[in-house]
Formats: sequence, C-alpha cells, structure tokens
Amino acid sequence: MRTLSWAVTLVLLGVALAVTAALVLLTSYIHQTNDSLAASVESVRLTREIELTLDLLAHVGPDDLTARHLRGDLRELLQEAGHHVLTSQEAATLVEAANQIDLYLNATRDHLIAPAELTRLRGAALDATDRFVAVNVAQSLIARERADHWDRLANRIGLGCGAFLLGAAALLAWWLRTRAFQPLIGLAATMEAFARGRRDARADEVGPHELREIAGRFNAMADVLAAQRAAQMTFLGGVAHDLKNPLAALRLALAAQARDPDSAARTGRTLDIVERQTSHLERMVGDFLDIARIEAGKLELRPVDADLRELVRESAALFDGAPHHQLALELPSEPVAVRCDPLRVTQIVVNLISNAVKYSPQGGPVGIAVTATGELATVAVRDHGIGMSDAEVRRIFEPFSRVGLSRDTIPGVGLGLHVVLQLVRAHGGAVDVDSAPGRGSTFRVHLPRRGPAC
Repeated sequence: MRTLSWAVTLVLLGVALAVTAALVLLTSYIHQTNDSLAASVESVRLTREIELTLDLLAHVGPDDLTARHLRGDLRELLQEAGHHVLTSQEAATLVEAANQIDLYLNATRDHLIAPAELTRLRGAALDATDRFVAVNVAQSLIARERADHWDRLANRIGLGCGAFLLGAAALLAWWLRTRAFQPLIGLAATMEAFARGRRDARADEVGPHELREIAGRFNAMADVLAAQRAAQMTFLGGVAHDLKNPLAALRLALAAQARDPDSAARTGRTLDIVERQTSHLERMVGDFLDIARIEAGKLELRPVDADLRELVRESAALFDGAPHHQLALELPSEPVAVRCDPLRVTQIVVNLISNAVKYSPQGGPVGIAVTATGELATVAVRDHGIGMSDAEVRRIFEPFSRVGLSRDTIPGVGLGLHVVLQLVRAHGGAVDVDSAPGRGSTFRVHLPRRGPAC
C-alpha cells in the first residue's frame, strides 16, 4: 500500500502539473488571440473614421479652417492606427494607405489639380484603406479560428483529464476493495474468531505487503499463544503428576505405618520417606515461586562474600543418600571467593546435581568440578546419561521444556533449568551446555567473582 500511495501521489502530481502547464499555455494563447482581435477591431474602427474624414474633406474648401483640422485629424488617426499593427502585411497596407492619403491631401492644397484627378486620388486613398480593413478582417477571422482551436483543445484536455481521473478513481476503488478492504475485513474476522475462542483460526496472508505482514505476525502470535496454551496444559498435567507421586508415597508410607505402629524400623523408614518427599515437594513449590518472582521482576538477591567450594560441597552433601549414584567432587585447594547470594547459588547447584542424578543411568557417576580463571568462577556438573541433540540443547532452558525420551520416563515439569538460567543471569553470569546423544551432558555455570553488576 505504501508503494501504491506513492504511485498515486506521483501520478496525480504529474497530471496536475501537466494540466497547469496546459492551462497556462492556453491562457497565454487566448490572451494573444484576444489582443489580436481587439487590435483588428480598433484598426477597423480607425479606418472607418479615416474614410469618414476623407468624405468630409471632399466637401469643404481647400483653404477652409475646417480642412486644416480634418487634415490634422487624418494624420492623428493614421498614427493611432499604427499603434495597433501586429503583422508585416498589416503594416505594409497601412503604409500604402497613408501614402495614398498623403497624395490626396497634398493634391487638395494645389488649386491647379483638376477635380477629376482629386476624385481619382480620393478613390485611391479609400481603396487603400479598404485593403487595410480587409487585412484586419482576415486577421480577425484567423484569430477567431485560432481561438476556436484552443477552445476545442482546452475542452479535450478537460474531458481527457476528467475521464482519466474518473478511471483512475474507479480502478483505485476496485483495487482497494479487492486487494485491501476484503483482506482487511477477513483479518478482522479472523481476529474476532480467535478472540472468541477459536484457537485454530489463522489469517490468509494475502493483499498488499503491509497486510500480509500484519497477517503473518498475527498468525505467528496465534501460534505462540497456542504453543503457550499447550505448554500450560502440559505444565498442569506435569504438576498434577509430580504432586501425585510424592503424595502417593506419603499416603502409602503412612498406611504401612498405621498397620504396624509399634515397629521401630517401620517408623524410621516412614520418617525417611516423609522427609525425602517433603523435600521434593518443597523444591517443586520453590521453583514455582521463583518462576512467579522472576516473571514479575521481583527476584531479589542478597549478595555476600562466599567460598564457592563450600557452597558446592554443601549442595552435594544433600545427595549423599541418593541410591545407585556416586558424586565425584573436584575442588581446588585454594578458596574460590565469589560475591553472590549463597542461597541462590546453592539452589543453582542443587538443581544441576538433581538433573544429573535423574538423567544418569543406575550406578552412573556424576562429576562436579569448581574452577577459577581470572574474573570468573565456574561450576561444571557432568552426567553420563542419554544426552541431547543440538536442537534439544537450544530449547532446554525454556520453561516447561522436556526433551527426548525424558518426557515420558523421567518425572518433572521442565522448570528447573529455566530457574537456573534466570538465577545465573541475575548474578551477571552465563550457562553453557556440552551434550550429545548417548554420551551425557555437561552444564557449566560461569559466575563473576565480583558479583552482579549494580
């Protein structure tokens, strides 16, 4: 539509300039024609006055005072007629008429000139003035024909411009109706249908470039919303499943304890199950709360100076009782001082170790290493589990993301790594992943040793 608007503007501007130029030229030509007609009319009037003066002069005596006045009037009329001469032919006939009149006037002063000769000279002068009149009449006819020609040309230009503008307006109206309004109405109807709950409604990407772009963005937005809705449904299902498992374990443990309330061994196992499942539920609820705080922009850090080795050692100690897994710690001999929120860093490491334990095969070792280089401190957690492809690695930090076979075989709702990424970023750090199908995964958390930037 932008291109069309520019094209229509340029065409209308061109037509307006052409019509303006044509009108200026026509006005100039018509003005010249009017001047020519006015000059011819005035020349004919003056000629008739000259002829009338010649007639009056023929009826007065040559020495009469009136004759002298009439001779002066004739010369003034001839001089005034010369001011309205426009063509060389007209000038030549006027000169000829003036010469014949001069001959006649000179003859009227000569008493020896015969009356017949005076009559002949007067007739020659009148004939010359008639020729001057004829030339002016011919020029008037030519000017009138020229004026009629320009008038017809102006009419044609006006009708042509009107027809062009009418056709352009009709074509523009047709284009807007078929190429702009109909796609726009369709897009509005699709948006309304989507707003009323038809989540599969998608707009046709037709029409001008701008409308196609809007429709494409709407479709992309609709796809994102549909994906989010599906993720929410998956999330709710996962939450229900993950809450159901520890609650079922608690219920079974308590039921078993109720059947044998006096057994000390049974009581110990029941309390151990209750403690583990309660911790599991606490971590899940903590992840949900952290996501809510992060999305609301209300996550607060309480940075202090801490030894990263001790935070990692305390986090690993929480998994000492994990069956069928061995945690291997690689810690430097010197303290690794970092400025961080110890509670959040512990949460980061615990989430990474928990994931590594879940994704490692039974009996598989989990490696945890701490290194320090310059301004960065790094915690690396490695498992020997199923691994991930490059496409899965790109999505692993998205909320509610579950990849590969883990979606069905390993419990969880896909929030842990998203929380890890947001907490690391809040500290001004970064996370990277090295993984491949069948050879496990290594997650590295890089934290600035001077703490998050203020």
